[in-house]
Amino acid sequence: MSKLIDKKWQMLPVIALSVCMLVGLYGFYITLEKSIHDSVRRTTESLLADVIYEIQEDAPSFVSSQAIDDYIGDLTQADADARIQVINGFGTVVGDTALSDRALVDLDNHADRPEFIKAWETGVGEDVRFSSVLSVDMFYSARKMYVGDQDYVIVLAVPMHHLKSITYQLMGILIGLALLSLAILITTSVWSHRQIILSVTAEKQKQDERIRQRTLEIELMHRLANMLAACNNLIEAQRVVEDIVPRILGKVNGSISLMRSSRNQLVTQLDWGEAWPGSRSFAPDECWSLRKGRSHLSIETFHNLSCEHMASIEQNQTLCIPLTAHGNTIGIMHLYFGQGEIEVDEITTQLAYSVAEHLGLALANLSLQEKLRSQALSDPLTGLYNRRFFEQKLTEHVNNSATSTESLSLLMLDLDHFKRFNDNFGHDAGDYVLKEISAMLKRTVSDDEIACRLGGEELAVILPHSDMDEATEYADNIVTQIRTMHLEHKGLSLGQLSVSIGVSTYPEPSSDIEGLVKMADKALYMAKEQGRDRVVNYRQYSEAKSPELELVESQ
Repeated sequence: MSKLIDKKWQMLPVIALSVCMLVGLYGFYITLEKSIHDSVRRTTESLLADVIYEIQEDAPSFVSSQAIDDYIGDLTQADADARIQVINGFGTVVGDTALSDRALVDLDNHADRPEFIKAWETGVGEDVRFSSVLSVDMFYSARKMYVGDQDYVIVLAVPMHHLKSITYQLMGILIGLALLSLAILITTSVWSHRQIILSVTAEKQKQDERIRQRTLEIELMHRLANMLAACNNLIEAQRVVEDIVPRILGKVNGSISLMRSSRNQLVTQLDWGEAWPGSRSFAPDECWSLRKGRSHLSIETFHNLSCEHMASIEQNQTLCIPLTAHGNTIGIMHLYFGQGEIEVDEITTQLAYSVAEHLGLALANLSLQEKLRSQALSDPLTGLYNRRFFEQKLTEHVNNSATSTESLSLLMLDLDHFKRFNDNFGHDAGDYVLKEISAMLKRTVSDDEIACRLGGEELAVILPHSDMDEATEYADNIVTQIRTMHLEHKGLSLGQLSVSIGVSTYPEPSSDIEGLVKMADKALYMAKEQGRDRVVNYRQYSEAKSPELELVESQ
């Protein structure tokens, strides 16, 4: 239905032009007819004036029809194209250059002819009609004049078939031109309409593609924000970024550098595409975007200024965008497009701004989550992990050890005479000692080993991949380090410090988490009973166990 309406609207100009052409042709035909009549009238009147002038000059004697007919037949104006008639007052044709004498006798009376009536009454008359004698349209011009002793009407008739032929030829040419113009118009209109349809269709397809692309980009932005919000750490964020960001920005090499808490250095934490060619750590002053507080494109129309963190690559086309969240700059997003004056289109730039905005908020929230998680799982005084984290990690490691042949050991530590220490030196000194011993433990444990504060002066260390002998040796080293520590607080020496440690191992002799903790506690209790400042493992506890000790334990 819409196509039919389109075709009707398409043909409307053609129809309007056709109507205008018909009206114009009709008007032209009427004007041409009038012009032809005027031209014939002037020609005929001129010839008739010449005839009358000759008659007046010659003053012939019209004594008989024969004399009249012979006289007008000899006139120079009488030829094949001009018919001269002389009509008396009764309407009888007494002379006719187009008829013989016999035909003249049989000719009808012309008293009722319009040109005769007008000429007889007014002196001048004319008419246009079909001549049955000559079988052609004739233009009749008549004048009344006095010849001899009576009045006559002299009629000059000129055939109009030549002019009619010219009129028809001209009209034919005009009609042909009109039809040709109309055909050209229809052809060009149809062609232009098709071209417009093709252009509109192509533009619609481009627009649909742009809409589809924008919709995809919006969906990808939404997915990026949702996935980043669900991340628990930068490792997961890296996987999300390297998967989704290239789908948004295309094959562009990029990275994210985050500001350290000291705010004197940025470190590259996330990247995508090929290996990042720039510096992976740099000072804030090395990036123009951080200096300006807005994005910086290294090569553009008005400058060619590369950041120092990309100085290793000559003529690098890099876009740096600050990452902000809650009014604070937390880092930079870099996009490296290659070497040379590579044009970065406006769409890519706008998409980069959107990605940077999402990443800034997401990474700020992720950092906040990590801080909150760390605060929830760490001891605020010592910075060691708390009991909740201890129980969580101990369960994870025990479950991992259950599926392998490797051992897991637990060290339970208790500072000797810590209550008396607080009473003598004050709780500030006690807190100071706990901080220093915790700092020593942090330096001692490796990445997969965990040091925790369970409460008060009670500490613990989880040692994955360590059997009882290795754990006992590890604990002896801790005891020795603490024994050799010489601490001062507010100018006062705190004396010699010591710690007692109990060691247990999973899966032998302990078979579960509860047993692992109880065995370490029993070994720690024996270390206290044996004089403190020492290490006792559960094997030693089992071998030296006595009835008296069992009685004390049962109480």
